[in-house]
Amino acid sequence: MIPLFPTFKKIDIEDRKIIESYTNQYQPYSDFNFISLWAWNITGERKISMLNGNLVVRFTDYKTCEYFYSFLGTNEPKRTISELIKFARTTGVSPVLRFVPEESVSDLLESDFLIEEDEDNFDYIFSISQLASMDGPKLKEKRSLANRFLRENPDAVFELREINDPVTHEQIFSLIHRWAKKKELDNKKYDIENEEKAISRLLKVAGGKKLFISCVLLHGTMIGFSIDEILPKKYALSHFFKADISYIGIYDFLNKCVSQYLKTKDIVLWNWEQDLGLKNIRNSKKKYHPINFLKKYKVQ
Repeated sequence: MIPLFPTFKKIDIEDRKIIESYTNQYQPYSDFNFISLWAWNITGERKISMLNGNLVVRFTDYKTCEYFYSFLGTNEPKRTISELIKFARTTGVSPVLRFVPEESVSDLLESDFLIEEDEDNFDYIFSISQLASMDGPKLKEKRSLANRFLRENPDAVFELREINDPVTHEQIFSLIHRWAKKKELDNKKYDIENEEKAISRLLKVAGGKKLFISCVLLHGTMIGFSIDEILPKKYALSHFFKADISYIGIYDFLNKCVSQYLKTKDIVLWNWEQDLGLKNIRNSKKKYHPINFLKKYKVQ
């Protein structure tokens, strides 16, 4: 059971069913997804509670691990926000609520609260059918890159792997380390530590058919992977992906192949999560031409 506010409990793997029974009522905001909540709980300090029939989360920032509060739900939003901001102040946490879904504040945008779009944390939504075919002028560049990858690497193969396969796990972390090393050689700063911990947490507890690993292999070596989850309402959610960019067009090839697989599962929309305000990630995602965003807000 999730306790009633102001009592909180640490997120545990046993909370998955009850959290999903609640989050499945709403659009699939990535931050409230159980696998995301669990994987990124790398300090063990994320907590949950129920307030006015809404799911409340004490998040830890993906980069800094600092605390902040948010909630998912549409019950008494004004009262919920007021109580959370007051509680944050009394407990020494930032009084700015973050990751608040648009559904939760849609009736309050003209209220006394300062409610601001948090563009850095909008979830990118893509059309599976568009990415699976990459037809049309908008995706011409991506289609060309995917074709170039295959032309230059005719022995490359796309495979689906079981989420709990230990050999695949070893290949994933080997690729991550190669990816990080290349970043260092290119004098590009990227803190891989938290992301690596999050992937490790996901892989240790993952099971069932909703989560799956896609990978690109070249002569037996993994050169790209994607970890995705099939969700209700014909959605899929991308949790993690990495590829060796020494191979031009590999991301485009991987995304096209994953989309084609998801299409066979009657998935229509693919959530690629947020860009965290990182310019390179934002530019990369926008080049695939999202068809929508799941908006999130800061509230104070």
